[in-house]
Amino acid sequence: MTNNRIVNELTREATLARRVETELERLILESRLGEGDRLPSERELATQFGVSRTVIREAIRALAARRLVDVEMGRGMTVRVPTTEGAGEGMRLLLRLQAGGADADKVSELRRVLEDAIAALAAERRTDADLSALEQVLVQASAHREDPEAFIKADVAFHSLLARATQNELFVLVLDSLATVMAEVRLLALRVPGTASRALAHHTRVYEAVKAGDAVGARAAMDAHMDEAMQTLRSAVAPEPDEPS
Repeated sequence: MTNNRIVNELTREATLARRVETELERLILESRLGEGDRLPSERELATQFGVSRTVIREAIRALAARRLVDVEMGRGMTVRVPTTEGAGEGMRLLLRLQAGGADADKVSELRRVLEDAIAALAAERRTDADLSALEQVLVQASAHREDPEAFIKADVAFHSLLARATQNELFVLVLDSLATVMAEVRLLALRVPGTASRALAHHTRVYEAVKAGDAVGARAAMDAHMDEAMQTLRSAVAPEPDEPS
């Protein structure tokens, strides 16, 4: 086989593998294949798609790398449905690959766009149940200002509940996918004295605007919170001044 024929054959197999991958992905995303469903064997899939087992193997390898399929010895291939936890882990790893202090700025920039819109929509759409849940988590946060782990949990919960109050599940999905990253960023920020009390004060102002149905006020209160959070985080990651000699 000449070099050109080898290249053409490899290109053809890669294209076929991508087509099989795309079709199986579509079946998963359209819920025609659900969590834990067992896929047919390589041989059966090869027959079904009219391709070689090598092509099927490459398509499955790509799906497994994207966490849409599990491959286990003795159990075969099973479907995995995408979750916010998986998205959050991918986001966390991506940010860790970025250079130095850019990570915090990128997270804060993304949060501002999301959180400002969420606060405004929550003020327009919140239910009594949403307000009750937000109030409860504010009480929890107040009680745990001296406990970083518990405070962060309540802090993240407040923003998640606010997203739920928009009645748009896509906001919840995106914000929850950032939860791991946000928790790490908050842990850094808590190094700065008074951070928990300032965050709680901002949350309270956002809550009051949401409760009043004031979309403009809720957006402004959240934007002020994002300003303060950015400043606090920059203080937390700033290098220590050189000790006098």
